[in-house]
Amino acid sequence: MSLAVRVLDGGKDIQSVFEDDAEESLLHFCEEAPDTAVRWGVSPYGETLFNSQQAYQLLREIEQIPVERRTPVLRLLRDGTRWVHRRSGYLQFVGD
Repeated sequence: MSLAVRVLDGGKDIQSVFEDDAEESLLHFCEEAPDTAVRWGVSPYGETLFNSQQAYQLLREIEQIPVERRTPVLRLLRDGTRWVHRRSGYLQFVGD
């Protein structure tokens, strides 16, 4: 199973795309979330779309991870999420 992430602008045009790493750290980040976290709703099997406000909440969740646990793909997610929040875009998760 794998997750991909698309960073979309306000018109839903793709600005960047990246995929989970071999360790599936992005998938694990979502699966280990409490049910009160926005990332809890990410589907590993379909598409999940976050707007800029949801992206802000996700950014807060990412920043709570200890720095030593932030893998390169989680840093990409942080950067993409920050871009979405600042530019009123969308973050799309695409599962298998």
